[in-house]
Amino acid sequence: MTSWALLAGLIAAYAWYLRGGGVPPETGRIARYRRWMRRAPLAFGASALAALALSGRLDTLIALPAEFAPLAATARHLAGFGGIAFELAVLAGLGGGALLGLLLARWRIGRGRRPFSAGNIDRILPRSGVEFGWTALLGIAAGIVEELFFRLALPLFATLATGSASLGFALATLLFAGAHRYQGWAGMAFSGVAGALLATLYLATGELWFAMLVHVLLNLNGLVLRPAMSRPRID
Repeated sequence: MTSWALLAGLIAAYAWYLRGGGVPPETGRIARYRRWMRRAPLAFGASALAALALSGRLDTLIALPAEFAPLAATARHLAGFGGIAFELAVLAGLGGGALLGLLLARWRIGRGRRPFSAGNIDRILPRSGVEFGWTALLGIAAGIVEELFFRLALPLFATLATGSASLGFALATLLFAGAHRYQGWAGMAFSGVAGALLATLYLATGELWFAMLVHVLLNLNGLVLRPAMSRPRID
């Protein structure tokens, strides 16, 4: 199959997700979680793997595509250093940021204010033990399948179709932001920035698994850890 055909198939899978895989306001939380878990792995994970298999590019799951090499060199230059030291620095930064965010949330709650949130995510935040389990599962699955789709398959086939890796990653980042439209404009903007940073991490390290790990940790922080630790105490 041609690169354009595979790119069209990925975009069709994305459109299918948007039509029915978002967060409908009329459904309960558990129903929303189940709806997402039914559709997103198919729309993002299965479609990406199918496109890679049909094109004979499954090797890119463990090796950075050669088409990304020029952008990868730029990303490594921006990072300043690479290897395990860079990855450890990123993880340390995530841990520090999570702690700072938690302290800020507790401070705001103590003064009768709502914790800061980049976008409207109230409809998916957990409120019970069962819901926390679902959001943990959702956060892990999202980190895996969304990186597979938005950081590898979609930019790869957009690059092969257009000849421009920069255009491929720009398209993937815009569509990644669009997938979070239920969070409102602020949430879409935040998701776009997060998508660009995750793409930079992927290119700088050349390791898709590391981008997946960072994405999972960000999700677990926002959907599990912070909601659990920021709930007002009941005397």
